[in-house]
Amino acid sequence: MLRVISGKIKGKRLSTPRGKDIRPTPVRLRKRLFDILGYDILGARFLDGFAGTGSVGIEAYSLGASEVYFIEKEKEALKYLFKNIKRIGEPPELKVIENDFNLGVRELHEKGVMFDFIFVDPPYDFLEYANPMKILYKKNILKDGGIVILQKPCKLVLEKPFFEIFREIKEGKNCMVFMRR
Repeated sequence: MLRVISGKIKGKRLSTPRGKDIRPTPVRLRKRLFDILGYDILGARFLDGFAGTGSVGIEAYSLGASEVYFIEKEKEALKYLFKNIKRIGEPPELKVIENDFNLGVRELHEKGVMFDFIFVDPPYDFLEYANPMKILYKKNILKDGGIVILQKPCKLVLEKPFFEIFREIKEGKNCMVFMRR
């Protein structure tokens, strides 16, 4: 079982499924992500794309993000996401979009919602045939000065990142790529 690693709800347990269909971000990688973002997370609007269990977005909320949106379409993942949101008291600052990532981004664009941080952790096989950066770039839901973080297998090279890559961290076979417009 995962736990929230820091912030106002530190130690809260989060439900995670058994098996490999839903792959929560490893604790060490999540810790490194938020160590890098630091105090910039305070008051930020955060998007957790391909949210799965919601562990990254919930961590952002725990550390002071003012609003966190989750995009997830898979029924099994949604079950765990809603269970985890309920487990931490169903704060109104957490909003779930039950949809495909591209359609969810379009919906946010149409509503004029912009983000300081966008975290994207798609199923790794998805990255073999689709690039979620394209819709983020086209719909421009990233605020000026905002950061997109893509979690991917280290061996996978993005043919076209659409954004400027300024940092990459590695943890085992997983990498996080930090980008800006």
